[in-house]
Amino acid sequence: MRTAIFDLVQPFGRRGTCPALSTPMLTGDGYLSRIAFEADIVPHDMIALCELAERHGNGLIDITARGSLQFRGLTRESACDLENDVLALGLPLRDGLAVETSPLAGRDDQEIADGSSLAAEIRREADALALHEKLAAKMSVIIDGGGRLSMGDLLADIRLKAVQLDNCVFWQLLVGGPESKALRAGLVEADKAAEVVLLLLVHLAGEGPLVRGRDLDLQTIKAICGNCLLDRAIGGETLAPSSPLGLMAAGSGAFAVCITPAFAQVRASDLSRLCARAGALDIETLRPSLNHSLLFFGSQDACGALMQIADSSGFITRAGDTRSSIAVCPGAPGCASAFFPTHDLAAFASRELASLLDGSFTLHISGCGKGCAHPAPSLLAFSGTADGLAFSFSGRACDPQDGILPFEQQRTALSRLARLYEKEHKPGENAANLIARLGKEAIAAALRQDDR
Repeated sequence: MRTAIFDLVQPFGRRGTCPALSTPMLTGDGYLSRIAFEADIVPHDMIALCELAERHGNGLIDITARGSLQFRGLTRESACDLENDVLALGLPLRDGLAVETSPLAGRDDQEIADGSSLAAEIRREADALALHEKLAAKMSVIIDGGGRLSMGDLLADIRLKAVQLDNCVFWQLLVGGPESKALRAGLVEADKAAEVVLLLLVHLAGEGPLVRGRDLDLQTIKAICGNCLLDRAIGGETLAPSSPLGLMAAGSGAFAVCITPAFAQVRASDLSRLCARAGALDIETLRPSLNHSLLFFGSQDACGALMQIADSSGFITRAGDTRSSIAVCPGAPGCASAFFPTHDLAAFASRELASLLDGSFTLHISGCGKGCAHPAPSLLAFSGTADGLAFSFSGRACDPQDGILPFEQQRTALSRLARLYEKEHKPGENAANLIARLGKEAIAAALRQDDR
């Protein structure tokens, strides 16, 4: 195993590679391994994983936008030991093709349909056909039954979203990208939904590992799906992605509390302490969740008490926390592609731009031009380059930049932006509308003031 696992090691330096427990990725602070869950785990299981993160890595754990755990700072030898030790725990790890549902599926009183059984059927048939070995490494299928946790901002090659028409549940087929940008191909009856997804996956597998859902056009989709696809597209407004922080109902009298570590990263020792307190409160289970969060399930009193403990421990527990309005990658030294320590700047921004970060937009801070933390366009994005801190207005980190600041001016530039907001803000106007009203030239001028 110690030889075989590193025959598959993924290099850093580009988006599109996908680390896993058996295929670690080399990055700036060592090797990185990722695991995802198909079901809840108990607090003791997470404590065991935290112990492994400290024993085999540098004790830092990332929670991804899709709810996976990433172990950082591994060596060639310890990555192999981590794999063995994690597998020995017997946890419900996801393997093979990523077919994702909401962590609240089946216990969300706001969902239109429970997509769990549909997702399980697609996984089972895809495994039987060994499709995972033939598809692109990051091929993703999302089954979105609706509800409290929006999955709309997650990239998906194939997406089924539950809709209700005339008291019947249908699944809307969307292909390629986030929900707002995806091709809307039509509706599928519930008993045909798995078949449609598998037909598309088999076609993509036959086209080779470089072909993704975004490469399909409507004519091709209709030819592949045949009569399974109803020629009836529906519109509708795409809901903004959300992770409802705090306490919520979770079906059958149970409750959940949703918390998030600041900037999607937590020390294993801090998470272990939180899970130990959760166990002492008789929290039954937990699950890493969407938008870098954790869901803990238990009684209302237990979840409420845990939320207070998490808040006092530095976790994000309520909407309106400025840290939750910043998308940030690990940055230097954690990522070898990063040009600067992103978390330092993000922490400064959360304080200095407190009024500006009102939840109306996401500030993107990226260590390089890949933009891993926020692939979608952002109203305001900063990214590291060899020449300094680049910024863009209504774009992605990988798009042509609107200007570059010397790294030593990054904090003063954000302070100037805060002063601009204080000067120009109108009563009742949110930050997104203010930035759009002022426009690119005014924002750029404020950021570059010392260079003029």
